[in-house]
Amino acid sequence: MTDLNELMGSPFVRVKLVAFVHYFFITNAMLGNWGHGGYEFSNFLFMIALFWTMHSKDSIESVQTALVIDASCIFFDLVFIIVYFSSMNGWAITFSIINLILRPVSVALLYREFNTRGGTLQTGSVFPTTQQRSYQDIDRPTQPTPTNNSQPGPNVASIF
Repeated sequence: MTDLNELMGSPFVRVKLVAFVHYFFITNAMLGNWGHGGYEFSNFLFMIALFWTMHSKDSIESVQTALVIDASCIFFDLVFIIVYFSSMNGWAITFSIINLILRPVSVALLYREFNTRGGTLQTGSVFPTTQQRSYQDIDRPTQPTPTNNSQPGPNVASIF
């Protein structure tokens, strides 16, 4: 059992496992007639985000994107299943429901990966705050103070 915990503790295995499991269930769920392509589109974006996460091994943004898309797919998959339930075959509905049930597990694994890569949930980065932030004024760079005791030259800026 410790080997499984050690394996799941590896950052690259978590993302690959999530990608493989969802790929398997999404491809089987797409064997039905889903209507206007919303199910395919949302899951295609999720798979692209997972591939980006696997490619960018140090990127926090890639994991965050995959995490947000995966969490939003919970809602969208539920809507697609409810709307198209009567027109779907049993095979596609079964795999789409299993995929929907596995989404919270993949959200937890992606969140763990997000934390492993150094990401934190900061509300200040999304919502405005009243806290004053410092910035560098690039229009008026600060002049270094002279360290020698020589007399300063003429002030050219004062003639304008």
